[in-house]
Amino acid sequence: MEKVFINNIEKELPSNTLYLSEKDVPTHWFNLIPELPFEIPKPIHNQTELEVKSSDFDWMYAAECLKIELQEGRYGTDSRIEIPQPIYKEHVKYRSTPLVRAHGLERHLDFSGEIYYKREDLNPGGSHKYNTALAQAYYGHIEGTDTLVTDTGAGQWGAALSLAGKHFDMKTIVFMIKKSFDEKPYRRYLMKLLDAEVISSPSTKTTVGQEVLKTNPDNTGSLGIGMSEAIELVRNNNTYKLALGCMSYFAVLHQTVIGLELKRQLEMWDVVPDSLIGCIGGGSNFMGFTAPFVKDKLDGQPIDLIAAESKNVPCMTKGKYAYDWADYNKLTPKIKMYTLGHDFIPPAIHSGGLRYHGKTPVLSALVHHDLVEPRAFVEKDVLEACRLFFQTEHVLPAPESGHAILATIQEALAAKSKNQAKKIVFCLSGHGYLDLQGYANHAGL
Repeated sequence: MEKVFINNIEKELPSNTLYLSEKDVPTHWFNLIPELPFEIPKPIHNQTELEVKSSDFDWMYAAECLKIELQEGRYGTDSRIEIPQPIYKEHVKYRSTPLVRAHGLERHLDFSGEIYYKREDLNPGGSHKYNTALAQAYYGHIEGTDTLVTDTGAGQWGAALSLAGKHFDMKTIVFMIKKSFDEKPYRRYLMKLLDAEVISSPSTKTTVGQEVLKTNPDNTGSLGIGMSEAIELVRNNNTYKLALGCMSYFAVLHQTVIGLELKRQLEMWDVVPDSLIGCIGGGSNFMGFTAPFVKDKLDGQPIDLIAAESKNVPCMTKGKYAYDWADYNKLTPKIKMYTLGHDFIPPAIHSGGLRYHGKTPVLSALVHHDLVEPRAFVEKDVLEACRLFFQTEHVLPAPESGHAILATIQEALAAKSKNQAKKIVFCLSGHGYLDLQGYANHAGL
């Protein structure tokens, strides 16, 4: 135990890091949808406007992922879904991930409450994305898919899928948005070391890419455009399947290992959280982090669920709740979500993982029903919060994760101003050691 003084009061602090034993690593995913008192709107066909059937898009996704997305069979009824053994055996190489008490940040803020963070940056891909990449690659592998195709923003998802694809002896093709392709070469190198083909998007390899470049040769890309390019490639090759790092319920389901571990860790430390905070690009890391706590909130526990987005891409805070396409070229089913419009081209911010026009339907529904509060943040303030976190906690976060850190700092300062000793937990969704050029540009180094 460590003794420190906060507000002139001596406090005894517990060990600052908690791992679970291997036997406590979740063997099941948590399926939130059957637990909700309202329905999540189903995807509708992009042409007929009717509810999507599996046969409409079986060419696009792995069959099991499509069942999850459409809530078919057990996915529409069971709250516990067993994790297949090949996925679980790989999971336990990197899980559990630690829950860390942010003593350094608390001291800097002179905060009498408690701040914790769940580290999802410690696997070889450097982010939470590997949790779903592994599952999607497995489901593709068992049905004979030889190539996984995807889009990626900052490159965390592309790296995770390349890693998972290599694990299951599959080829990976990644459309990386041009801004990140040019400015974040090290994630590109990471993917290529895993034998992935990495293509700057928009590209000349697809019809949609050619059309975008014809209209604007300097287009910096977007996740929506990258997704359209990936889908076009999958449509024309019957041994290819699309993999999605966010914007799908199957990605949300796979990420719930985060929240399930967190719940157990908080119980072991006898901590009842007042606020859970995560950044949102498409919403999968936030939902995986918070899903096991949503039922607690529905049952009356006073817990704030705070989703931190970019002010440059204010889907939740300024978008509309409506059916829209998940991709730029209107190839996907239409899904009900908070959206800025499928043809929205985000500003060229450094947080490439947040440059997406919509948010996953389950998160959108929770916001619509006032169970989750969205907040938006300016990138320069976010990068300053990341720098402060590095100086106080000695972990350099991804700029995307920095949105959750800034939200945490503001939540702590607001509580301090009211003499409240809140317990705040946030998800550190990825590290920023391959984002150093962006940090250098921001700091003028």
